[in-house]
Amino acid sequence: MLHSGGHYILSRIIKEGYTSEDRKELEFIKETNLKYFKNQEELLGGDIILLEKQGDSSVRQEIDYLIESFNDGGWEYVESIFDKNIELCGYSDVIRDEISDFDIMKDNIIVRVLNYELHKNELEDRVYRKIGDFVLSVNGLIFSNSKITSFFKISADFLKAWGITEDEVIEIGLENTRRLFPPRVYGVEYALKIKTITQGDGDYMNNSQNIRLGNLGEDTFVAYGTQNGATSFFYPGVKEKIAEMLGGEDYYVVFTSTEDFHVHKCSQNDAASLEKRLIDMNKYFPLGEMLTEKIYKYSVDTGELTEV
Repeated sequence: MLHSGGHYILSRIIKEGYTSEDRKELEFIKETNLKYFKNQEELLGGDIILLEKQGDSSVRQEIDYLIESFNDGGWEYVESIFDKNIELCGYSDVIRDEISDFDIMKDNIIVRVLNYELHKNELEDRVYRKIGDFVLSVNGLIFSNSKITSFFKISADFLKAWGITEDEVIEIGLENTRRLFPPRVYGVEYALKIKTITQGDGDYMNNSQNIRLGNLGEDTFVAYGTQNGATSFFYPGVKEKIAEMLGGEDYYVVFTSTEDFHVHKCSQNDAASLEKRLIDMNKYFPLGEMLTEKIYKYSVDTGELTEV
């Protein structure tokens, strides 16, 4: 199979259930499973197509997704998916070539939350801040829309070239992430999908007087435009604003996934019960979406988040 423009060829079709004794191949299988099938099994979770760009770049895609895309839009739509992947590969190379220039990169640094144990191999030599059993991972943004966020991870070598510290780059990344993916809170209508959500809805940082949190922790805190919305808890001013909305009380934070979190007043809730509910909930969601199995507490007096 050759792209009409001659830019890439079909390299491999890897069938569901494939495994290998080769260490690098096994890491590829586990990484692919986490990306597409939300698990880290050593057997491939579905059929995968691997395309190679002429040169040294390659992309992979889940075949079932391509079939669905063909049914939706025909071959032109499928080809556009390939083209976008190749475009992102090329753009990534350009970004990497220019990464030593901090003035170019400073607005493209973002932060994502990840479970540490699930991602500890890929976090080697990367810049991150560990908080309990998860991390704030620093990344360079390549491309983003409502469904896809493409990025590359930033290593400590980049910080040397930029002349800044880990703390500084994390704060820059959080501010950029807040600007690109603003924090929002939605009531039960969000979970039940009974209301169409627009960008201005749930803007508690600027319109908190119009938002009333429920007493049962049913409100869902997210970031608009990204599936890594739990990061929004660490945006500048968010922790303090939530405390203000809860009457100035300490509160527990339940990170129900990498996408969102919920808050509960310490005076009205038991941490052990919340943890049991979280562990039970994690069993029903894909592994790749899990952030933590721990409950965290925010102290108004110290301004710190600690694992309970």
